[in-house]
Amino acid sequence: MSDQMQEHSLFDGELDDSLGFLIADTGRAVKRALYVRIAQHDIRGGHWYCLRSLFQQDGVTQRELSQRLGIKESSTVEMLRAMEAEDLVYRQRDAEDRRKVRVYLTERAYSLQPVLTKILVELRELMVSNMSKPEETLLKLLLRQLRQTLEEDAGVRAAALSGGTASVIDTDSDSDTWLGSKTIRRARTPSAK
Repeated sequence: MSDQMQEHSLFDGELDDSLGFLIADTGRAVKRALYVRIAQHDIRGGHWYCLRSLFQQDGVTQRELSQRLGIKESSTVEMLRAMEAEDLVYRQRDAEDRRKVRVYLTERAYSLQPVLTKILVELRELMVSNMSKPEETLLKLLLRQLRQTLEEDAGVRAAALSGGTASVIDTDSDSDTWLGSKTIRRARTPSAK
């Protein structure tokens, strides 16, 4: 079979047979199931991940929060502005280093924690309701292995494109990843080498 015929045959199968599609589509289904539940409490989907991180530890800097969430600092600042308007967080300059801005949960956010915890438990139980415990354990193991393999590959490729300065940043959107377009253009331009 020629390379061209083999390439076409990869696209002949059903999407539901594609591992990448199944993982991405399942991720979207999990988000939809979560977002419909938290929307009943006036929490936006994107804000959920920030809240979850801050429930683990608040008082972190905006930069630390960006790193935890895997998003650009400018995106974090915009999200925090919206969350402040919804009385979920407040920001305060660090007393010792005025350049740092720390992020704290509000009383309203803390009052939502038990409800959001209940939603998490409910959703987790739903996701594993048709699995045995060994199947759930195996699924987690395989997904972690796959994630590590793909993250390592993306890091190597991003560094190669940029000469070691770019990173792949999860934007928590349907575009899934962001790699600076200037970096890509620079990598494709022969004079950039």
